[in-house]
Amino acid sequence: MKPRQERALAVARRLGADGVLAADPATVTWLTGLEVDVESGPSPFALAPLVMLTAEGPPVVVANKDEAAAVAAAGCELAGYTGFTSGPLDPVGGAARALAGAADGRTLATELGALPAALVGDLALVEAAVELAGERAVKDPDELERLRGALALCDVGQREARARAEPGMTEIELWGLVRAVIERAAGGRTPLLADLASGERTGETGGPPGERALAEGDLVLCDLVPRHRGYWGDSCATFGVGVPAESAQAKHQRVRDALGRGLDAIRPGVRAGEVDELVRAGLAYEHHTGHGLGTSWHEEPRIVPGGTTVLEADMVVALEPAVYEGDEGVRVEQVVLVREDGCELLSRHAIDL
Repeated sequence: MKPRQERALAVARRLGADGVLAADPATVTWLTGLEVDVESGPSPFALAPLVMLTAEGPPVVVANKDEAAAVAAAGCELAGYTGFTSGPLDPVGGAARALAGAADGRTLATELGALPAALVGDLALVEAAVELAGERAVKDPDELERLRGALALCDVGQREARARAEPGMTEIELWGLVRAVIERAAGGRTPLLADLASGERTGETGGPPGERALAEGDLVLCDLVPRHRGYWGDSCATFGVGVPAESAQAKHQRVRDALGRGLDAIRPGVRAGEVDELVRAGLAYEHHTGHGLGTSWHEEPRIVPGGTTVLEADMVVALEPAVYEGDEGVRVEQVVLVREDGCELLSRHAIDL
């Protein structure tokens, strides 16, 4: 049994439950390695998979029978129901019956906010979302390997954005080049979130790429979040097309200095709110200063004002201080691994202007 599965079962025991029912797709991946599709949206043929974990055997995945090969490859058992079919569709009924049979009267610690109400029935459930989210924050070695792979894709995309941005090119044209190089490096289709904004749009904290054409002297804010083998990377750089204005250069230096303060502060025992206060000082941004990465692209520890999470070794933290003033916005983001004596920089992309 993987260490994280043992930690999840320990959560269940503390809450008086017999096992865990993972309902959040991020927790499903965390426990089993199964990747939940995030690009096609809800399926008409099946519900998102659930995972039941007990001390009595391998994890049991409640999913449609079309997932049998993937479930077996993950070392799990399948409690299946009919998915893709030419006959009547009943994924809710099928999932409810499969789940009830797998649970077999056990009390399960679950994430009620992610569990479809139609599946609850007569199940004995205990809320455990906060506790499971806390356990997900500390990474096992195999998780760190996958995160490094996702961050390598970030580096590839950031390098391409800098190399290909030129006056006259639209944001969406640049985005197409960036996505293509990431997918070539990954060897296949890759879920990818992004801000890619230029010029005055950077002052609006970013946004998805659009039809705006880049101009000489523009800032480009590029925030790339790819998923690799179930784990999400994250990165952000703000760079110039040509030579940016002196005002933009000054903002960039302030943000770089803030990032440096945060990197120097990260170590075990430090509270998230303390890091936020150090980084945020003198800057104007309304969003978080940082967040964890893993099977979700935003998870614990959240580096926010008053944050009470205490950093531990093997947590992964993305720091992203920013300034948004007028028509100029600058955000810079790097990811670190918390070590016993400080932190290790995992990001390798350039962050100069």
